[in-house]
Amino acid sequence: MDSSFMAFIFSFFPCSFEGFEMSFFSYIASKGDKRAGNVGTLVGVIVVIGMIYLTLTFLPILVSDTTEYFIKITLGSILLAMGTAFIVMDYPRPKTAFLVALLGIIAEGVEVDIFTVSSWVMTGDEDVALLGGIVGFTWVLLISRLVYFKFSEKNMKKIATILLYIVGFIVLTSGIV
Repeated sequence: MDSSFMAFIFSFFPCSFEGFEMSFFSYIASKGDKRAGNVGTLVGVIVVIGMIYLTLTFLPILVSDTTEYFIKITLGSILLAMGTAFIVMDYPRPKTAFLVALLGIIAEGVEVDIFTVSSWVMTGDEDVALLGGIVGFTWVLLISRLVYFKFSEKNMKKIATILLYIVGFIVLTSGIV
């Protein structure tokens, strides 16, 4: 198989799953305050794309065991903290809808960044890996916005909280070990 095709596939599929996780936060925030949730989602997507660009630019500095350790510990802690906040607090309120969307998109965007960069490192094709990552999470995020309004907010909140704890625990333990 062509390395360009593999670069696209290696970033597209995992980033599609991350887009699925992002869509939970976007949906929950939009239920509280539609405008703030949409703005938070849009700003979050822009931050994720900027984060991918910065990572690709500064990759030689970031590639070290210590940096990877700190990124995993930080990401795992953020995901667990967000999961705990969803259990303890009644999110989203109109004042917090922007933050729920923004932080949820960015937290999952870190994983999009990791998958995109990993695809590039494995295949050597930066542009196609970048395209696969961005297309991967955006298509699911856009399609799910149309589908999720058929589900109750309570069920979506439970699923989002469970995903935060599962992914946060996995990332945190992989950083500790």
